[in-house]
Amino acid sequence: MIKFWLITISIFILSTYILAKVTLKSNREQTGERIWRYGNGRSVYWRLLTLCSIAITMALMFVFYWIGIPIV
Repeated sequence: MIKFWLITISIFILSTYILAKVTLKSNREQTGERIWRYGNGRSVYWRLLTLCSIAITMALMFVFYWIGIPIV
C-alpha cells in the first residue's frame, strides 16, 4: 500500500509542477496583475490546477491498472 501512495503522490506532484510551469505565466498575463494580486485570480488558478492534476493522476493510475502494472 505504501508503494501505491508513493507512486500516486509523485505523479500528482510531477503533474502539478509541469502544468504550473506551462500555464502560470500565460494565465497571470491574461488575468492582469491587479486581479492576480488583489482579486481571486490566484486562488481560482491554483484550484483549477489542482483539479487538473488530480484528474491526470487518476487517469494515469487507471491506465496503469488497465495495462496490468501491479501497483498495490
